[in-house]
Amino acid sequence: MYKSVLVSLLLTLFIWTNLISQENTADKQVNMPVLYGILKTKAEFDLDNSRMRFEVRNARFGAKGKINPFVSYKVEIDLSDEGKMKMLDAFVRFTPVANLDFYMGQRKIPFSSDYIRSPAEGIFANRSFLAKYINEGMRDIGFYANYKFTGSVPVDMLVGAVNGTGNNNPQWIDKPNLVGRLLVGAEKGIRGAGNVYYGEGINMEHLAMYGGEVRYSAGSLFLESEYISRNWTDTLSIRNHADGIYIHSYYNFKLNSKMICMLTPAARIDFIGNSVFRNEADASRLTFGLNAGFEPKQFIAEIRLNYEHYIKSSLPIHTDKITLEFIASF
Repeated sequence: MYKSVLVSLLLTLFIWTNLISQENTADKQVNMPVLYGILKTKAEFDLDNSRMRFEVRNARFGAKGKINPFVSYKVEIDLSDEGKMKMLDAFVRFTPVANLDFYMGQRKIPFSSDYIRSPAEGIFANRSFLAKYINEGMRDIGFYANYKFTGSVPVDMLVGAVNGTGNNNPQWIDKPNLVGRLLVGAEKGIRGAGNVYYGEGINMEHLAMYGGEVRYSAGSLFLESEYISRNWTDTLSIRNHADGIYIHSYYNFKLNSKMICMLTPAARIDFIGNSVFRNEADASRLTFGLNAGFEPKQFIAEIRLNYEHYIKSSLPIHTDKITLEFIASF
């Protein structure tokens, strides 16, 4: 623990020293990193067992920037990812021509829009079942090629290969796991995405995942749904299947107030289990939220109040909850 804290402090000192030492010229501006952070703190009330707790869910810090027009980078750590310190993103990006990027290093595997969102960008205090269970552990070290087709209907294509051994774990492998993602549509309007992932996992052989997404965004309204299926063979050579789906939506009401700039009611229903379409869900819940934004831009400074009601629960941690969350992104 002390070693990790020391490394973090040294990294912070190096970044600030580099910033101070750089000359204030136009040629040097491109080399200056952008520092950023996300703090996510919350109080949870377990309504089923009459208990409560306070938690620092995330204390994330990072730096990103360009060395020159062709090479850029990103490094990120979390001092409290559910109470643990973790190295998160750490990659170099090479851009030889416009719209074509090559990534080498560690990042979240680009599978599922909800999963790859930052903690501040998730509209609810707690992640969806898909992000928490199906996609959990899909941060890995690898290589990616990403090409964006611009036009009236933008297309974003990504293919990659990763170790398949998980976060900050560069073990030797016989062959890499493969990932592909196709995204069609702009930020506003209708957008769809498809994801595939194949390889090996911890205690999983012949792991195959696929998913589909659709969303609609127009003005203050946001509506999104996503389905993911995962198939694998366990250590007893038994073939397993799990899947999940969610639908969530929110609407931003802009306010002419000195303090609160935006009120955002939100709702979600999500399911997870052996086969959610055959009524074999292990857990299902309804989540209702109201977010107060203190900046004109969303996800920067917010207070969120959520209520979770479990329709079906398979684990003792699946209890009805009220969550009060403070978010600061800088």
